[in-house]
Amino acid sequence: MKRKRTSSLKSSQRMVSDSTSTAPTTTTISYLPDECWETIFNFIITGDDNNHSYFYPLNPSQQIKRKRTSLIKSSQKISSSTYSHIPNYDHNSRNNHYLNSLSLVSKQFLSITSRLRFSYTFYDASRTFLCRIFERFTNLNSLNLSNYHCDLDKFLREISTFPSLNITSLNISDQCNFPAYGLRAFAQNITILTSLNCSNTFLGKGGLLLIANCFPLLKELNLGHNDTSYINEFHYLLSKCRCIQHLDLNGIYFLNDLHVAELSLLLGDLVSINLSECRMLTESALFSLVRNCPSLREIKMERTNVGIGSVENFNFLTDFPPSPQLKSLCLALCQQLRDANIILFATIFPNLQMLDLNSCNGISEGICYVLRKCCKIRHLNIADCTRVKLLGMNFVVPKLEVLNMSNTRVNDETLYVISKNCSGLLQLLLELCNDVTEEGVKHVVENCTQLKEIYLGDFHISDKNRELFSRHGCLIC
Repeated sequence: MKRKRTSSLKSSQRMVSDSTSTAPTTTTISYLPDECWETIFNFIITGDDNNHSYFYPLNPSQQIKRKRTSLIKSSQKISSSTYSHIPNYDHNSRNNHYLNSLSLVSKQFLSITSRLRFSYTFYDASRTFLCRIFERFTNLNSLNLSNYHCDLDKFLREISTFPSLNITSLNISDQCNFPAYGLRAFAQNITILTSLNCSNTFLGKGGLLLIANCFPLLKELNLGHNDTSYINEFHYLLSKCRCIQHLDLNGIYFLNDLHVAELSLLLGDLVSINLSECRMLTESALFSLVRNCPSLREIKMERTNVGIGSVENFNFLTDFPPSPQLKSLCLALCQQLRDANIILFATIFPNLQMLDLNSCNGISEGICYVLRKCCKIRHLNIADCTRVKLLGMNFVVPKLEVLNMSNTRVNDETLYVISKNCSGLLQLLLELCNDVTEEGVKHVVENCTQLKEIYLGDFHISDKNRELFSRHGCLIC
């Protein structure tokens, strides 16, 4: 026996030795040029971005937690459960995390990932540190200074001394003081800026004029939650920056319908606009935007007074031409909305793909007309619409993929109707739907064969049914 064990040990040692001797050959065989690795890394990053895309939020428990959507108790209100917020998620942060991990593998990967890094977030930096950053990451085009709370004027002047930079995006949000001097210096050498974020920054008088004069090529501008009321400066800004496609005026409280009507005439290239929490705005502002901005695809008007005007006051809309270009409409927390309003919107916006009516308690079965008229809807959020039951949905909704009905009056009968008419459903959210039972959930899982996830919150599902649903490829959250 001892002889056999010794022989076996020697044999194992020879195998290890042979394996070690062939390792270099294996490494050589698996070598790929930098261009191939760049393609692979880009595929990894882009593939994950697709999983977080606008209409396919396929990880609801994480999305919901991030947006404070469904982690609620019965005594709490759903504050915001719209996936239309997903574009605000920091893709750059996630992508840079991937690149950081890959850069640790080898010097070759370090070199490749440095070229693939396009954005950088600064917290504190000396000039020496700046030199190192810009030497290593030669393709940077986006700088995030929202967490930089030292002398931002000085820092921007230092950045401007690097003439080889091709910065197209700058984030200076969440600042106590508007860095006017620094931006002037920055704009002298960096003239191709197309994206600027100044949200939650006190601009003061003249701030908008400076932005207009320094960065006339802007396509994306975020001025959300700025304590400014200089409408003349807004006019000047938009008359100088005629290429703006994405505009965020969230929380600019002084804006009224007339202001929006006037400003919309200067926004011929506008693609998306956020006017949430502009509480003086009504549906009149919405119609002005659609009428005057032919490229407009997305409107966010959460917590506004859309719906406060009687539909009869808009008789001229009978001849209002349909606006097929609008694809996304977010009217969450608009407490004045009624069925008559959303029926009117469905007539004017027949190509809607995303509709967010979260916490619009004034609507009920009018949503069935919307689904019939807007047959391209892929994402519908009616969470916390406590009067909605959807029993009148006796027709096929072929494109619907994401349906949030949390805290509504839906029951098993509703789920049966959904299971028969929404065969393409990918995700269903049913938290706090107290009239739903396991039988109703079973109908949906069995008939909606593409369903990936159902979010039920604290609703108990038996182990037997959980296993059954899992075999159908559906995750119960």
